[in-house]
Amino acid sequence: MIYDHQNKTITTKRLVLRLFQKSDAAEVTKLCNNYNIYKNTLYLPYPYSMEDALLWIDHHLDNFNADKLYKFAITDKERGELYGL
Repeated sequence: MIYDHQNKTITTKRLVLRLFQKSDAAEVTKLCNNYNIYKNTLYLPYPYSMEDALLWIDHHLDNFNADKLYKFAITDKERGELYGL
């Protein structure tokens, strides 16, 4: 496992964990529009909109830089596909 402080990523043989980007918003919206996930969370709105995803993503870099909260996108190392949050 390799941590790249400058790029804020963690890389393994198969995965890259990185901060979410605005370009992830459509996939985050798709993943979060699962009713079974919604009913088991306290704060997830349903239906989950693109605006919800963009607002959620907007806070990640500030939280990371403040050592307040770390939320990483789990992606496939080769294809860059977003697997989860």
